[in-house]
Amino acid sequence: MTDVLTGKELVLKSYEYLDKLTKECTKVLLEDYNKTHKKFQIGTLPAETGANVVQWFERRDKNVKVYFDQGSVIKPQPMQVRMKFKGNTKDADFALDATIGIFVVPGTEITDQAICFVKTLVISADKNNFTKRKF
Repeated sequence: MTDVLTGKELVLKSYEYLDKLTKECTKVLLEDYNKTHKKFQIGTLPAETGANVVQWFERRDKNVKVYFDQGSVIKPQPMQVRMKFKGNTKDADFALDATIGIFVVPGTEITDQAICFVKTLVISADKNNFTKRKF
């Protein structure tokens, strides 16, 4: 007979699973963006990529709920966007961080309407952002 996992072990197991999923999501979305040469307007990039990440998780695993936190979007540099996602599994609540590197066509003025392409996408799970789910 197997032993029941403790709360700490369940959280660790959720973290390890989500860490694998975030890497898979990053790879799939970046390949899709590159293959289709997906264009974004700089102003709508966070909302569109956030929706793509949420949709990917919905398709990949119905037991993992991920929500885009629109208030978390920051632009530390003109060609970089950072944002956060919150979510849960049946055992843990968590937060994910995403960093998007973009490029625009040379000679284009950088405005919210400028067309850009995703160059890098990194979605990461930090073990410290996982907590036992409260019911």
